[in-house]
Amino acid sequence: MRIYPICPACLLNRAYMESRFVTDDEELIFKAVGVALKVLAEKYFTRSINAHIATEMHRKVYEVLGVEDPYKEVKEKANKVAMENLPIVKAFVENQPDTFRASAIASIIANTFDYGVMGHEVEDEDFLTFFIREFKKGLKIDDLDEIRELCKGKVCYLTDNCGEIVIDTLFMKEIKKICERLTVVVRGKPIISDATLEDALAVGVDKIADEILTNGEGAIGIIEEELPPETLERLESADVIIAKGMANYESLSDSRFKPIAFLLKAKCKPVAMDLGVEVGDMIAMLRR
Repeated sequence: MRIYPICPACLLNRAYMESRFVTDDEELIFKAVGVALKVLAEKYFTRSINAHIATEMHRKVYEVLGVEDPYKEVKEKANKVAMENLPIVKAFVENQPDTFRASAIASIIANTFDYGVMGHEVEDEDFLTFFIREFKKGLKIDDLDEIRELCKGKVCYLTDNCGEIVIDTLFMKEIKKICERLTVVVRGKPIISDATLEDALAVGVDKIADEILTNGEGAIGIIEEELPPETLERLESADVIIAKGMANYESLSDSRFKPIAFLLKAKCKPVAMDLGVEVGDMIAMLRR
């Protein structure tokens, strides 16, 4: 998915927000926003993939701020909230007639743990009320039956946000019951509120998956040329790629990798328009 005209405003908002996370130094914030503006000015007219532009912008901002992980406290809070709610969500899923479907929808609802999307509010204060409301609403695009069949082979599961990855473990366990091999891919380095290897281990993904790999340099989504050889091979050989969240959709919607199951909540207008849905809709869409 290419950059839309509204995307630079959202990206600049993120740059400012993450700067405020780590400093009150107005001069440093001025420089951080300035470098973000420079990247956007250079890349906007190339009409490149939005997630790739965002990756370059955040890396430059982090360099100016002199921090590796400005979202550290935000990520810890998201994981804490999700872990506190996990037992009740798990019991709810296990009480449904189709636990594969229920756990998949639960993992999509958890895609709300995305801090910095302009106009999107993370429902982390009363997550359970939000969860029940969203579960009843259901999916706007529902290819879960086809996705389930493909999950009987080799599955490559691309994670997204912290918090979300906690609820993802319920869906991963359902996939593991039927798949030949479950590979989970996390960010190779901290980038916005996305889950890294440290987060995956903290929430027990290593006890579920056959292996945990990374996307290399910690891109937002997937940048193919940055992928470690083993991760690239797993994407190429997968019977299905489970791609969680908007960044993975942005970076893979026109990719050569197939088939891909995009599981996400459309939290902004550009992604919703690209998918043909409304902001707030949840989808489980298979592209072969």
